[in-house]
Amino acid sequence: MKILIIITHGNIGGATNSVFWLANGLKKKGLNICVGFGNGKYLQKKLEKEKINFIKFKWLSRSYNPLSNLFFIFELKNFLDKENFSIVNFNSTNSLFGALGAKISKSKPKTFFTVHGLSVLDSNYKRLYFLKPFFWLIFKFLLLFIDMPIFVSKKNLKWALEKKLAKKGIVIYNGIPEIKFLEKQNACQILERRLKIDLKNKFIIGSIGRLDYAKNYEFLIKNFSKIVKIKENSIVIIIGEGPEKNKLTKLIKKLKLENKIFFIGQETNASQYLKIFDCFILPSIYEGFSITLLEALQAGLPILASDVGGNSEIIGKDNVFSLKNKNDFIKKFKNIIKNNKQKTYKKTNLFKIDNTIKKYLYLYQTL
Repeated sequence: MKILIIITHGNIGGATNSVFWLANGLKKKGLNICVGFGNGKYLQKKLEKEKINFIKFKWLSRSYNPLSNLFFIFELKNFLDKENFSIVNFNSTNSLFGALGAKISKSKPKTFFTVHGLSVLDSNYKRLYFLKPFFWLIFKFLLLFIDMPIFVSKKNLKWALEKKLAKKGIVIYNGIPEIKFLEKQNACQILERRLKIDLKNKFIIGSIGRLDYAKNYEFLIKNFSKIVKIKENSIVIIIGEGPEKNKLTKLIKKLKLENKIFFIGQETNASQYLKIFDCFILPSIYEGFSITLLEALQAGLPILASDVGGNSEIIGKDNVFSLKNKNDFIKKFKNIIKNNKQKTYKKTNLFKIDNTIKKYLYLYQTL
C-alpha cells in the first residue's frame, strides 16, 4: 500500500503535527508513505529526521487565488501519473482541490479528506460571511471527489450531514504521543528569564495557539478584569505567534495589562512548558479537535475552553463555556478555582496516537 498524505503548508500547527504523527506511525508499520505540502520548513525538518519521503508542491498554498488552485490540480495529477499511489489523504481546504487531480490521474487512487475544522464554514465564523455560500458550494463540489470524508469531531460531522455539505463521513479523533514535560520549577526558571518577571506566587493562566482570529485571545484579554476579581494574583502567558499580535498588544496596552498578560512567541516544542500553568484556557471561535487541549489534558491541567468543535468531546461539557454568555465563562472559571483540579476524562485513551493510527490503517485497508 502506497500512501500520499497532503497538507497545504508545513508550518508549525496542530494539523501539521497530526499529519506528521500519522505518517510516522504508518511508516513504522511498514507502509510506503510520502507527505506532500507547500511551504514550511518545520514539517520538512521533522520528516527528514525520521527519513519519511516528502514532496513539496509549487502551487499548493493557503490562497484564494483560483489560478493557484487550478495549477495545483494539474501539478498533483502529473505527480500521481508518475507515482502509483493507492491512497491520497488530503488534510486542509486548499489541498482538497487536489482531489480533482487525483481522480483524473492514471492511477485513480482512493481519496480521503480529513476535516480538521470547518473554518470559514463554521457558524461562529463572522468574517467574509457574504462569501460563505460560495465557499460552501466549492467545498460541497470538491467532496464529490472524495471517497470518504474523515471528521475529527462528532459535532462537525453532525453539522456537515445536517447542512448536506457531506453525504457521509466517519469520525477519527486526533491522537497525540506521550509528551516529555519540563518540571514546573525548571519551566518557571526558563520563562522567568525570558519574560524578566518573577512567577512566584502567581496563578498562571496559560494557552498555546496562533495569534489570529480563530483563537480569539481578544476574549481572554477583555475578560481579564473579571478574572482578577476571582483570582487576584492571576497572570496570562500565551505561547504562539500570528497576524493579530500587534492588534492584541495594543489592546493590552490600552487596558494597562502589560504586567499581567505576556506573549512568549512561537515555540517548536511549546507543550513541554504546560506544567507551569495553573489553568489552561482556550477561547477559540471555532475548532476541529484541538491538539493543545489534548496536550493540556495529558499534562493533567485544569482546563476551560469555548464550546466549539470537539472541545466538549475532549474535556466534557462541565469544562466548556458558551462564547455568547460571558457569565458562563466566569461561572466555569470560579468552579475551576474552587475545585483546583481537572477531572480525569474517561475517554483519554481515545486520544493516544496509536489508536488514531490503527483507525486510519483499518479505513485505508477496508474501504
